[in-house]
Amino acid sequence: MAIRPLSELRPREKGTIVKVEGRGAIHRRMLDMGLVAGSEVEVERVAPLGDPIAIKVKGYQLALRRQEAANVQVEVSDEGRAAVPLTFATPGRPLRVFNVNAGWGLRRRLARMGLTPGAEIRVVSTHGPGPLVVEVEGLSVTLGHGVAQKVMVREE
Repeated sequence: MAIRPLSELRPREKGTIVKVEGRGAIHRRMLDMGLVAGSEVEVERVAPLGDPIAIKVKGYQLALRRQEAANVQVEVSDEGRAAVPLTFATPGRPLRVFNVNAGWGLRRRLARMGLTPGAEIRVVSTHGPGPLVVEVEGLSVTLGHGVAQKVMVREE
């Protein structure tokens, strides 16, 4: 089990709130909204520029600024890691390809590049909604944003 700030969770990742840090009115407001220790929380969506984050807690949806979400410490199970699109991956972290949600033509093209289920990869750089540079077996590969969304990965 790992404890991470809520702001670092990816879409479809779940965890249990361990602690809500901070002081003042914002801290009280987060507690009033149900962000209390022991509550299950799931990140549903992240806005295109990374702020705000849509979460689900106690059966309802809530949007938090990334700065506020950083004050919520969440315990995440390592074995229950959700596969997320490659576009959500953090540059520099080791990843493993879980699945490719595409037709046979694109799957074959990506397989020629080494992007097959089980392959170890790393995002070198991202350019917002533009292309991603990915390292696969020591080679750099550039993928368009739309193609990268079809490659599902898990952090190692």
